[in-house]
Amino acid sequence: MFNPKKILVPTDFSECGGSCSMMAVQKAVSLSKQFGSEIIFLHVISEDPYRKPLFFLNDEKITEILNKMKESSFLQLEQIVDNYASDIKDRCKVVIRNGKPANEILEEADESDVDLIVIATRGLGNIHTTLFGSTTDNVIRHAKCSVLVSRKTNNKN
Repeated sequence: MFNPKKILVPTDFSECGGSCSMMAVQKAVSLSKQFGSEIIFLHVISEDPYRKPLFFLNDEKITEILNKMKESSFLQLEQIVDNYASDIKDRCKVVIRNGKPANEILEEADESDVDLIVIATRGLGNIHTTLFGSTTDNVIRHAKCSVLVSRKTNNKN
């Protein structure tokens, strides 16, 4: 029987009607409670220069902006832990990384020796991406551990 000891849940803080990263957070927390697993909440600050108009800033200002982004992301992750996993806080870890999201998710999974990655089908990325977001697709293709893809369920009553 599959019994994950360590779960990684990457989040971009998206809440798109239940189909994005907060749904994955809820599923990861549920699994953590069921199996007594440790859970790592991860946020990656993308360093894609084409997404940020920072070309007019010097290195010092860019570092200052990145530090503020890290601080804000850390506070948001701590709030997620408080909101969704307050009763298992002792098994929760918060991690902020910089870089290309798929690469950083995979590196964190390897470095932390996780058994399971719980990831959303799509986050805040390109709206034209079909089926899976490119980050999710890359994680599925290259992860050395199991990956649970969280998708919005249609509640038909």
